[in-house]
Amino acid sequence: MTDGRCGLMGVGLSFLVGCVVGGTTALLYAPQSGARTRRRIVDFAEDLGDRAGDVTGQVTEKIQKATEHATEKFHQTVERGRNLVNT
Repeated sequence: MTDGRCGLMGVGLSFLVGCVVGGTTALLYAPQSGARTRRRIVDFAEDLGDRAGDVTGQVTEKIQKATEHATEKFHQTVERGRNLVNT
């Protein structure tokens, strides 16, 4: 018996794949020149790559800050523990 969540995820994934395939097909069959269509696809891909790079940079920065913060808290906790033991 399949899990309801798995089935819903499959339907959602199928929908997204269908949207991508349908959008690409519509773009390729649009009433404009092939060169212009290819240029639009290249521009879109470049923009998508730039956005992905920006998001990756932001996520990396947030992870570094969180790691630094956690390390600082860890060292503070260790120091408090040492102070309690020495007292």
